[in-house]
Amino acid sequence: MEHKENLFQELSAKKQKLRSLINTTHQYGWIDDNQKQLYLNKLDSDTLVLGVIGQMKCGKSTFLNAFVFGEDVLPSATTPMTAALSVITYGESKKLKAEFYTKQEWEEQLAMASRSLESVAGNVSEESKIKAAKELVEKSKNLGNDIQSLLGTTKEDSLDNLIEYVGADGKYISITKAVTIEYPHEYLKGVEIVDTPGFNDPIVSREERTKDFLKRADVVLMMLYAGRPFDATDREIIFKNVRQCGVGKVIVGINKYDIPYCEGESEREIKDYVKEEIRKACHINGEDSTAKLLLEADPIPLSAEMALLSELPMQKIMNNEAYKHAWDRICANFEVSSQNQVYQKSHINDLIDAVKNLIDKEKTQILIAKPLNALKAIGNKKTADLNEKIRIVENLVQDLSMPDDELEDKKKGLERSERRISKNINSLADEIDYRYDDFIQNAKRELEDTLDASCRRMKNIVAGWSRFSNVNSIIHQLEEEENNLVSRHLKREVEDIQKRATLMTVKPIQDFLVEVEDILNKYLPDLKTDDIIRDIKKKINIDKPEEGLFIQTPEDSIEEEGGFMDAVGNFMYGFMQGASFGAFGKLIDIFSHDDTASEINTYINNLKNNFDPNPFLSSINTNKDRCLTFMTTEFIDRLIDPMKKNIEEILSDLASREAKLEEAKKELADLQDRQKILQAQVDEINN
Repeated sequence: MEHKENLFQELSAKKQKLRSLINTTHQYGWIDDNQKQLYLNKLDSDTLVLGVIGQMKCGKSTFLNAFVFGEDVLPSATTPMTAALSVITYGESKKLKAEFYTKQEWEEQLAMASRSLESVAGNVSEESKIKAAKELVEKSKNLGNDIQSLLGTTKEDSLDNLIEYVGADGKYISITKAVTIEYPHEYLKGVEIVDTPGFNDPIVSREERTKDFLKRADVVLMMLYAGRPFDATDREIIFKNVRQCGVGKVIVGINKYDIPYCEGESEREIKDYVKEEIRKACHINGEDSTAKLLLEADPIPLSAEMALLSELPMQKIMNNEAYKHAWDRICANFEVSSQNQVYQKSHINDLIDAVKNLIDKEKTQILIAKPLNALKAIGNKKTADLNEKIRIVENLVQDLSMPDDELEDKKKGLERSERRISKNINSLADEIDYRYDDFIQNAKRELEDTLDASCRRMKNIVAGWSRFSNVNSIIHQLEEEENNLVSRHLKREVEDIQKRATLMTVKPIQDFLVEVEDILNKYLPDLKTDDIIRDIKKKINIDKPEEGLFIQTPEDSIEEEGGFMDAVGNFMYGFMQGASFGAFGKLIDIFSHDDTASEINTYINNLKNNFDPNPFLSSINTNKDRCLTFMTTEFIDRLIDPMKKNIEEILSDLASREAKLEEAKKELADLQDRQKILQAQVDEINN
């Protein structure tokens, strides 16, 4: 149990530390009330979503009992057709909230149940929906006349009565659309674990909710049964639902691995067999990209039963005939005798580690690392600003101590430096523009080529569509290609282009800084030029260009990265006003085969013809403009202009020089005291 708790508790602890830092920086005056609330709201409202998919009887309930509760809270699985979507989250007490079908949804159910199986013979998906509807309508007789008053309502109940809502013979199973299970484990705060069985669902809205959960899930666990991994039902779930999950979010678990293991198969053989079955099934169904998605990491053999038995009280195991039989069998087969040994042999830790790594990679970066870096950036900026003030006052003390003729010479040096640096900024702009002209044009062509290749694959799918097959037989392939275009191909292409653009900009900036350093050393030899250039390099992160050249503002850092997805939204959905491949599944009874194929090809052509690569590349031009503005601001506005102003004020009022010198020395001492306090604050935040 300890390792499992750490999975959620670690994220919870990080949130708590960040919350403390937000409050601390507010107390220090680094952020105002509005900024503080913005950070806290983002932290508190964000939820870690884990989706669990897999067919019935693969041990999902046992897995969730071991993974989430550490006890047998969930009853044995219902039939595949009556299983409701379940959400497990934090609550102050153990209870459930059941959401029942609306009256309209129940009418859908009745209409589906009235259809004959003969009318859809050979269409496995429709047969399953009709069977499910008939089964649910039959079970609804348990409710009698109460059914009409329950439809469209929600009901809170004790968790002890969960079986009445999700059990095969439960009183409310026929009308239960979804169940939220609240449990008082602190580590479930900000966590939703979603059991999503909704495949071949006769109720469209429930199936859409399943897809929605999968789209926003941070991690998806696909549970297979080791005895028959990746059979027809698994393939149905995978090909219909996993495409919704997004790239890099799916972990495959092979549950009940102990069965083939105890029959002589090694863990490597079990994994290799499953991997090969996935490859074969995906290839046969034209789903090679799905195979890549599933096999980005090795499937993980585990035994949820062993994990659960390692967590239940031994007295409960000994008093339950089924548990005791399983315990004796496991101890004999694995030659173990303690719950700790059984837990290790269950390999649930391997699955937990895989989930944790994905959370660290995806969720923690956005939820924790970005705002933390933003707070550190605020401290760095305050330090840089204070150092700049100290430098200005130090220069003022130096200027007030200078003879008039030396002061005049320094003023001339500043004017020469300003002219030379401004000229060099213009040259830097020309150099970057020259490099970017060809680069941007090539980048546009690369994005267009990526889109064209995807459109060709879509058209090949349509060309291979038999006139004797239902259009739905190709819709999922087209949607998969479209999803991959957005979440994989275009995204990776843009990331690569952005990285290359950054690296291409580094050399001109480095050359510019060398030239500016030479100018300052030549015309202002008493200036601490090394410190100035070092601060500039730190601000723009020039020594680590692979991380991005410019530090984001705190406001930027706490928002989701929307640029790419905004571009995707405008491109993929805006011009078609929400049309999608799924809409073509409704045309089969309206248009002929050739007309439907023509409509789909028109949609694909529109994707191609309406594609504008410019929004995908907007951040590149934005960074270029920020670079030039930054150089002007740092060297002209913040360095040279204040020094010129100091000298002009001194020369215009020579009589009060001594008084101003004493005042400047006091200000410098005050700033240096503030510098010590700020440095202590920065060290505290960084540590």
